Amino acid sequence: MNFDWFYKKKSKSTLWAIWIFVIVLSFVIIYLRYNFVTSRSKFLMDRVDREVELRGVIVEESTDFGFKKSLIVEVSEIKINGEEISINPAGSDFWLKDFLDIRRYFDSSFRKNKIRVIASCSDCSFGHFVNLVGTLSLPKVTEDFDSNIFLLSRGIQFEIVNAKIKKVGGFNSRFTLENYLYEFKNLFVEKIKIALPNREESALGAGILITGKGELSKKTLEDFKRSGLVHMVVLSGFNVSIVAQVIISVLSFLPKIITGTLGSISIILFCIMVGGGATVIRSLIMSLIGIFSQVFDLNHSALRAVLIAGGLMIIQNPIIIIGDPSFQLSFACTMGLILLGNSSKHFFSFVTDRFGLREVLSSTVAVQIFSLPLLLKFSGSISAYGIFANIMVVPLIPFAMLFVFFSGVFCFINQNLSMVFSLVSHLILSYILFVVKYISGLNNAMLDIGKTNNFFIVCWYVVVIPLSVMLYRKFSDDSSVLGIREIKEDINKKIHQV
Repeated sequence: MNFDWFYKKKSKSTLWAIWIFVIVLSFVIIYLRYNFVTSRSKFLMDRVDREVELRGVIVEESTDFGFKKSLIVEVSEIKINGEEISINPAGSDFWLKDFLDIRRYFDSSFRKNKIRVIASCSDCSFGHFVNLVGTLSLPKVTEDFDSNIFLLSRGIQFEIVNAKIKKVGGFNSRFTLENYLYEFKNLFVEKIKIALPNREESALGAGILITGKGELSKKTLEDFKRSGLVHMVVLSGFNVSIVAQVIISVLSFLPKIITGTLGSISIILFCIMVGGGATVIRSLIMSLIGIFSQVFDLNHSALRAVLIAGGLMIIQNPIIIIGDPSFQLSFACTMGLILLGNSSKHFFSFVTDRFGLREVLSSTVAVQIFSLPLLLKFSGSISAYGIFANIMVVPLIPFAMLFVFFSGVFCFINQNLSMVFSLVSHLILSYILFVVKYISGLNNAMLDIGKTNNFFIVCWYVVVIPLSVMLYRKFSDDSSVLGIREIKEDINKKIHQV
């Protein structure tokens, strides 16, 4: 089933009118949303650079910030002259009325007020109410990084550094689902640590599966950056797509509608558990589009899926296109894989296709071409041996994730049952760490080219994108992009090989 009948019934002028209307409407919504996202609470703006006493709830998992913690607090009340004043307008008793109130999506006085708090608090955890006292300030802007625009892209308006914080009250019940998922994640990570006693290996195994780079030491993380493999441990769309493929493959024996429903729910829960960053959300939307296409027998195009995902994310939060490096890199890399990943294989015919080496090489080159200007903008340097490192490591990542997963699962039952999986996980992870340390230790592993400006980035993509589209049309009919059926067959083969 496809939508060719729609295009055949409509004249060209009608189709152009529809597309122009959709584009104009999208720009109007983006403009309104941009003004909304970049606006700040006037109530709190009047108290910038002054000491305040606030009450709120921790709405994200804490992260390390030096010797302290970085907490994201959604503020609900402020104390002035001993009197507690509510910041957000009180909602109605009927949740649907609040949901349908259009003002809450565009009026800054209706937005929830999130601030970043840097503080030491051993008993402060996700979902708990806290009181905090400190000097309210706007996020700082430095020559190296604009934390103000970055935090705004996450809905964070202000920050308090070195706050005095104290947990009060109990747990906010609206975060019950997230709390269960986070607790399961933390418990699963502990089981992985038991199955893989080596600290670096367990940190890498948990990192590529569910935690990202949080478990890795600074030295190991720096080695991954120097070797051009840091994308393996930042919970990129690559990791999420592998998990989505495995989930769909495991459920493939069920009827399509049940497979699609359970698969979608499972992927959504997984993305909530690992934290909904820009790369995760982009991959989630693309996975759901793929599942929807399979269930309703629609033609699936990866290019169309990534454009829809990017468009929806920009409409919902326009500032991410300038303020969120992870979104920019994720979108650019995905576009590179789709437009150049397959077509560039024709230029590497001298490389063997065994073990998928030609595909890995072409995909790595495609990603490097599309991400190069952004990498130079953010860091001013690139890995000299990144292509070789990816060829040596990337084919093993799905197997590493699979065996680490089984190591953790069987460790829930009995540690001895997980020994076989732990042994294979140890061999794969130790090999990856060896490659990372060896390549990062080579002379001139990082090439310091210098940071680029926006003009260079625009010029780069003005040249690269049209050429990539030409190659894409010449060598690919989009059938090379794996649909859900092909994805399931590919994963099933790999599972049977294991």
